[in-house]
Amino acid sequence: IFPAIATGWGPFWGLFQIDLPFARFLRSLHISWLERTGDFGTRLGSGAALVAVSGGLLLGGWLWKQPHVQTAGFKTLLAHGVAAIAVQALKHGIGRPRPRLMHGDNGLPWRPSLETGLDSFPSGHTTASFAVATVLAKSFPKLAWLVYGVAGFVAVSRAVRGSHFPTDVIAGICLGTIVGMSVAYPIREWKRSMLDMTTQFLPSLILVFSLLWLATHPPQPSVAGVMTVVGVVLIVTGVAMRIFRSMCRPSGMNTMVMAALIQANTLIVIGVALTTGLWLVPLLAGILGFIQWLLRPEVGTSSFLSEKRFPCYLGYRAVFAEMPLIVGLAFAIFIIQYLKGLLPIV
Repeated sequence: IFPAIATGWGPFWGLFQIDLPFARFLRSLHISWLERTGDFGTRLGSGAALVAVSGGLLLGGWLWKQPHVQTAGFKTLLAHGVAAIAVQALKHGIGRPRPRLMHGDNGLPWRPSLETGLDSFPSGHTTASFAVATVLAKSFPKLAWLVYGVAGFVAVSRAVRGSHFPTDVIAGICLGTIVGMSVAYPIREWKRSMLDMTTQFLPSLILVFSLLWLATHPPQPSVAGVMTVVGVVLIVTGVAMRIFRSMCRPSGMNTMVMAALIQANTLIVIGVALTTGLWLVPLLAGILGFIQWLLRPEVGTSSFLSEKRFPCYLGYRAVFAEMPLIVGLAFAIFIIQYLKGLLPIV
């Protein structure tokens, strides 16, 4: 787990470099619907709304004799309380100024303080929302996509509204998830749950960092052109490997075929990263693959570069089966080229 945490610090440090320019860019925007969206996210992740969710679960579980629902209500309330205490301790112990107080290149210094406005890091709404969402996802797995989606909306709204820097939000997501897992999972499952959380969250952190870094740091055209060509070659190779290895064989799907498919996925991820034209992005993607290999006895095939199932197809059907992936990759490459230098704010 330590290599994964160490790798996560790289994108987190990079986001610190984007914080001030990103805040200045948002301050230059005056879009009413964006402001209303931010206000709605703030209300959605407020303490009153989260307590109402917990209260509704407690009351509903009691009325309809559902102990599981009642337990979920109690655990969400507990997670919310623990998150609130942790956030307040960090906010006032670190004393980071809010974006509205950052007027110069460096803004005000960080210092322990109880003053209003010097409490930006981490985001309290984000931390509490993800703490509650993690408990709900564990209690009601079928609703995991919904609760994490709502929590993610709250997190994005806090940055878009200008109330927090990107790193405040990312820190809130990490802290909230840890608090939620500590409440939702038994102690004996702590190691496995932390590994799962780290390996599942790290790709998202690197993706967010890569998109923001790409939008604010346009690559050199000559270098970017060569890297894009190499990246496309790796992507084509990876897709071809997937097509070839997904064809049915008399012996069926074995361990060697599964390993080859994982290698193909790795080539595709690194290839997409190379199309950014920034060396830092494929470097992080490569480290991500190394961590996958390093943790393979622990996380098996449940982590970010493997697949849970390896279906096999006959002949041309293997090609058609990969068409959604091919279309998705083409769209991703188009978006990457469009994002290059989109926000010239650094």
